[in-house]
Amino acid sequence: MKPITDLLVIGAGWAGLYAAKYAREAGLEVTLLERRADLGGVWNYSDDPATITVMRNTVSSSSRHVTEASDLSMGSEAGTFFRHQDALAFLRRYAERFGLTERIVTGARVARARKIDGLWQVETEDGRSFRVERLAVATGVHQRPRPITGPVADFTGALVHTAELKHPLDLGVGAGDHVIVYGGGETAADIVHDLASETGADLTWAVRGGQHFFRKAPLRRGQPPGFYARDDMALDEYSSGLIGLMTTPQKAARGMRHLGNLATSGSVFSYQGHGVAEWQNDLPLYRQFFNKNGHALEHVWNGRVTPARGIARCVGDRVVFEDGREVRASHIVCCFGYQPDFSFLPEELAAVPTDRLHRLVFHPDDPSLAFFGFARPTILSLPYMIELQCIYAARVWSGRVVLPGAETMHAEAEADAAALDALLGYARSNPNITCPFWYLEVMMKAMQEDSLRQLFARFDPRRDWGLFSRAVRVPASPLLLRLMTSDAVGSDERARMDEYVSPMPFGFRRRDVSLLRYVLTYGLMIGLSRLLWLDELFDVVARRRIARRGRSLASRPASTGVTP
Repeated sequence: MKPITDLLVIGAGWAGLYAAKYAREAGLEVTLLERRADLGGVWNYSDDPATITVMRNTVSSSSRHVTEASDLSMGSEAGTFFRHQDALAFLRRYAERFGLTERIVTGARVARARKIDGLWQVETEDGRSFRVERLAVATGVHQRPRPITGPVADFTGALVHTAELKHPLDLGVGAGDHVIVYGGGETAADIVHDLASETGADLTWAVRGGQHFFRKAPLRRGQPPGFYARDDMALDEYSSGLIGLMTTPQKAARGMRHLGNLATSGSVFSYQGHGVAEWQNDLPLYRQFFNKNGHALEHVWNGRVTPARGIARCVGDRVVFEDGREVRASHIVCCFGYQPDFSFLPEELAAVPTDRLHRLVFHPDDPSLAFFGFARPTILSLPYMIELQCIYAARVWSGRVVLPGAETMHAEAEADAAALDALLGYARSNPNITCPFWYLEVMMKAMQEDSLRQLFARFDPRRDWGLFSRAVRVPASPLLLRLMTSDAVGSDERARMDEYVSPMPFGFRRRDVSLLRYVLTYGLMIGLSRLLWLDELFDVVARRRIARRGRSLASRPASTGVTP
């Protein structure tokens, strides 16, 4: 039996590596168990259909700066939007940099974890056993495909879950096929784009409950439908501590909604980024998960792809949508997502949902058990959320933050869930969906810090105006978390701030923008928008257009065929 260690981390993907690194900084001895032969989790692509990973052609939906670690850059070679090969290379470099590689035990699928005499005893399927004081679950949500249930289960054509796809073209569809892509997430958008660009199949994109869209990079005229340059200005970097003071994301970011629509579609009237009747709902900005692969919308605007509501029923190969429209389809691709698997934990602990964990991290009945990477942000990136969780956990493990008793932790977890439900204003089909701006406030309060005040206190303009100017313009990102929570801001952080640019309106990025110009530009635009209620005005016009003609945007020129 292995000797007792401080922390055992299950999973060596993005979340597991971050948890292990921060635990080591808190003074803990750490071991990681990884069921596969290498680290990387879903970003370690595999052709094996039984292994759930990203697809062969996956490109990140969040930009590099919003995703990379607070204390390690991915490097410019990864581009603005990175491929899975870049992510895996980064995670391997991260493990080496922070001394984690030799602490990873591979081929170790956990079969059972139980508490015995106050210690966790963890057993793997191949018979190895570990005794540890603390356990961190970082296995991710991509463990089991969500089952295909409901009306779509009655479809008699080819019914495919995205877990079965390694590339959309593996479907082998072409002229004469009618494919329905069912789901509003980023995987669905990628599949729609690839099928629309590279096959002759008829396509319907069905989204139940509406969806908000946002592009990775600004829409540029003259590009092929659905195209974006991987090194173009990232729209998710239009954020900073200063812009956070001017806008209120938790109150639906009044003042910038129409700018997001403009960058996504080229029109301020693209309600919720899409301007399509079938996908509208009444949820304000930032209250629903953002699909940042909005480039796929161009195939809808030019008529290549038909939008639809959810599926009401299937009779053989005949599909009836919620608005009464019917089609005959050859394939339905179900983008239903995944579920975590905690079957190795004791039933009484596994029964507590991850959205009822204390601060979405610690188990309220046993705080020696922590979970990382299960809270899903509406925008920004999952690694951003993971690092915020790990910063908090490290302070708990080091004794800087003391957790309350079980009763209080349960009460606070319930209060947080209720507050998030009230903020989002709808029943979350995925209970782990979380507003990252709300979560930042919750976690900073738990660490007894004030996020923006801390940032402005650490970077005194009287001491170093240039450094202050850069720090307050860093986009909402892991690096910004570090600037707000760490006193150890040295040459590496200064160099990384130099990598960042000052995104200016309408898709331009500049390195030579003065802080005064930056503040005046956004202050004027946001101030005028609020004063004149432009967001609300444009939304009213857009919804009237949708009611009158089914869309708020004029039809784009039709695609001339399959794009190479």
